[in-house]
Amino acid sequence: MSKMKRHAAASRSVGGRRSPRSSAGAKGLVALAKGALKPTLAPIQAGTPGRAGIMDGTDGRPSLVWARYNGAPFTAGHLGGWQPYWGTPGSEISRERSLISSVTLDLLMSNPVIAALVEGFATYAVGNGLTLSSQLNYGALGISKEAARELSHQIETAWQAWAKNGAECDASGRHSLPQLAVAAYKSFLLTGETLFVIDWQRAAGAATRTKVNMLDVRQLDQSITRVAEGNNGGSILQGVQFDKNGRVEGYWIRPFVLGNVNSAPQPVFVRARTLWGRTRVGHLFDLIQPGQIRGISPLAAALTPAHSKSTLREFGLAAALVQSMVAATVESDLPRDSALRSLATADVMDMPAPPGISPEAWAEAGAAYYETVKVNLQPGVVTHMMKGDRLVLHRPQSPNTVHDALDKSLSREAAKAAGSSAEDVSGDYSQTSFSASRLAQELPWRINKRRRSAIVEPFYQAVFAAWLEEACETGRIRLPDGAPAFWQAPEAYSNSVWRGEGKPIADPLKAAQADILEIENGLSTIEAKLGERGLDFEEVLAQRKSEREQLEAAGLRYPVPKNRDDWKPEDDTPSTT
Repeated sequence: MSKMKRHAAASRSVGGRRSPRSSAGAKGLVALAKGALKPTLAPIQAGTPGRAGIMDGTDGRPSLVWARYNGAPFTAGHLGGWQPYWGTPGSEISRERSLISSVTLDLLMSNPVIAALVEGFATYAVGNGLTLSSQLNYGALGISKEAARELSHQIETAWQAWAKNGAECDASGRHSLPQLAVAAYKSFLLTGETLFVIDWQRAAGAATRTKVNMLDVRQLDQSITRVAEGNNGGSILQGVQFDKNGRVEGYWIRPFVLGNVNSAPQPVFVRARTLWGRTRVGHLFDLIQPGQIRGISPLAAALTPAHSKSTLREFGLAAALVQSMVAATVESDLPRDSALRSLATADVMDMPAPPGISPEAWAEAGAAYYETVKVNLQPGVVTHMMKGDRLVLHRPQSPNTVHDALDKSLSREAAKAAGSSAEDVSGDYSQTSFSASRLAQELPWRINKRRRSAIVEPFYQAVFAAWLEEACETGRIRLPDGAPAFWQAPEAYSNSVWRGEGKPIADPLKAAQADILEIENGLSTIEAKLGERGLDFEEVLAQRKSEREQLEAAGLRYPVPKNRDDWKPEDDTPSTT
């Protein structure tokens, strides 16, 4: 029986029960409509000790506050649902994750700081997608280096065509793999987890059967916690099933179908891998504590300053509007009613001088004067006021220097807590020098690389290994003579390096000069510097060779650096032959 036939046979029965593929129907598992399984959160009242979340602020309005707990370490679990007992590893994560996910998803639609962080992180980590650099282990495959290079080129070309075609890679037939990768990373940013299934299904207009099915993390049923069925000694914690050794066996997932809003499907067990090791379910999160089962949003610490910044701007705007409503006042010795009449609107009319000089007569004259002569605030109009009266214009005091300083401080705090820079959050680089911008980008770039290696690269690698298995077994990828079958050496075939967007550069000229100095003095290599820019050395080398051959064939010189010691003016002139 061939490998792919065993693949189909194993999909019919897993552990004596119908597999999730068949029990979920031909449509398979599809993404859950947003909000269908939104967890029910217990309301948090003001003054409640040892709780976190939305509370009443000092202004009487709801405020985002994360309070300290007064309980013992490793106590209660997440709000609502199962509560892990004292001593459960990662119980703090379980306690907070549902509430944080709900708040983060809500602020994404209303808070510009959270929206900027999510979009910026996704652009830095994924961008237009990661580029495959196939690194076949030709020694383990028993083939020559030249044959491995040719096979790598064949794999990279076929992979690029498959990943860009939504009908081929997406279970819903709508999105390319880079788009799915962006969705996977944004899910990690907002909920702390990425959940996907690698399906095996026929689809109209698709030549391959390997399909990626992105799931809402709420489809992983967090309420299921019990001893696993059978005599394997395993257990289920928050929808994740483990064997007696603590190794993941599978997941309990609710198989929602897009467009079917009337269904209430029960969770089904889906194995993490097939019997021969092919990835079936991918559940990715950033490990914070040993024994952690579910993930938590990396934006959790940034929620409070981001919400406070939004509240500050809201109250600052309200104060400015109130002060703008009373932009001018009249200071006068006249009675209050007479002075207020001067700010009404009316045409300026001539009026005879008031008779008498007594205070009473003067007041009456002023009142009568302002009955017809009005203070007009329109530009270019000169208003004559009574002697001793002054028109005072008031400038809004908010936003002011204190407001601006606090606003910037909250931006820096939110950015730092999330792993970004204040400039990325505010979009203001007017006060940032080249050196300061490089220093500000250094740590966020390192954090971005770590998160990319923890979330985005495993997502790509799991999908790539499944696709490559099918491509090799079905003959779409022609293996060299003498090479083993894919199932005999899957690691050697699927070994690869993934390159994403390059490091942000504040000043390209200075950055290029610094790279040249490092290469010339042996502090770095061309491959390393190209890797920092998201480029593959072999691809750049092959492209440069091709360009040089085409330029020389057209009678043109290939451009060379003009700062080299051996450069001559004639090196940059067209050939006359």
